[in-house]
Amino acid sequence: MPALSVSIDGKAIATVCTDGYDVLDVRVSGTRVDEELACLDVSGGSYPQEGESTYLIWVCELPLRPSQLVTISFLESGSSSHKGKTVAEMFPDEEPTTITDFTPTPKMINELQAKPRLREKFSFRLNSSLGTAYVGETEPDEHGFGMSLLWNSSQPERAKVSLHSFSLESLAAHGPLNKHVEEHMHFGGSVRFELVA
Repeated sequence: MPALSVSIDGKAIATVCTDGYDVLDVRVSGTRVDEELACLDVSGGSYPQEGESTYLIWVCELPLRPSQLVTISFLESGSSSHKGKTVAEMFPDEEPTTITDFTPTPKMINELQAKPRLREKFSFRLNSSLGTAYVGETEPDEHGFGMSLLWNSSQPERAKVSLHSFSLESLAAHGPLNKHVEEHMHFGGSVRFELVA
């Protein structure tokens, strides 16, 4: 079965086989107000029309430093390196949440706007096996960025790579993201992402 494999500076972090899942997501993200420059997350789940949904986490908010190279590979076949954990297993001391809508509220937006900015911008580099060689940065008014490789069981032979940035205003207005890179890769493909110091 296909699998997603993630490494940082050549060191294996996680491999997740797609077998039994509807969605898998490998994501690097950061904002101007978070203490950590950026974090790596690997998660996914199964969402049957009937029966209980399952959401699992393989890597949770792993901090990244400038110039670390994150490589995500889309393997035609692979086994999971370790079991994913539920939110309850990952955070046993926290109360279970019933929130299903994670759209930022006006109050959340105001709180984020009030926080001190810890960095002026993000600069990044993305190279993919499709030949993409992108170097860019966030705009002066933008709050953060996200880079992801998303696999969906409805099109199991491909995965979507995207790199985007966003402002708090666009979040509040449910407006469009600032898309830097968007492409689809097939088995054997890979993407390398680096936050430039």
